Amino acid sequence: MMNTRRTAATALLSLPMISGAAKVIEFESQTQEVDEVRKAPVSFNSGQISEDAVRIISYTIYAEARGEPFSGKKAVAAVIHTRSQLHKISMPEVCLQEKQFSCWNSISSVPAYYAAGTGLRQADVKARSDCYGLAWLLVAGFVKWDYLTHFYNPDKASPSWRSNMRGVQSIGKHVFGYIN
Repeated sequence: MMNTRRTAATALLSLPMISGAAKVIEFESQTQEVDEVRKAPVSFNSGQISEDAVRIISYTIYAEARGEPFSGKKAVAAVIHTRSQLHKISMPEVCLQEKQFSCWNSISSVPAYYAAGTGLRQADVKARSDCYGLAWLLVAGFVKWDYLTHFYNPDKASPSWRSNMRGVQSIGKHVFGYIN
């Protein structure tokens, strides 16, 4: 399963940032193919600030919390940050770990609506923008994040670990907290 998540993540990295961005890339370099301009990294473990890391983190936040208020998106970002610190792995690796974020569990490709960036409602555009900004704040490391390790949507899941959560708070449709 990790292989399909990596395949989807690699595909995500090759996408233009916004609809029509491929034309901008093509204009910048008439001789290079878009695939040559946006090469996927061999490893997501670099620990360096990169566009590649931001895209994986941003997609994770978007897919998990696009319909939530900004505070819900920020709480998902905090979970990514906390897990990265606790497990001493990069934030993209946290996002791509098996059974950690439902958006990556059964993914084999980046969803067409996300890839195309067309037909989005105003709320989707704002959600993508919020998630992208939060992802950059995460990798830049300038913000103090809440200590949150877990979250779930009680309308969709009843995880076995929910009774072990402390500091429980409901934000939008999700319940957040931490487990030591």
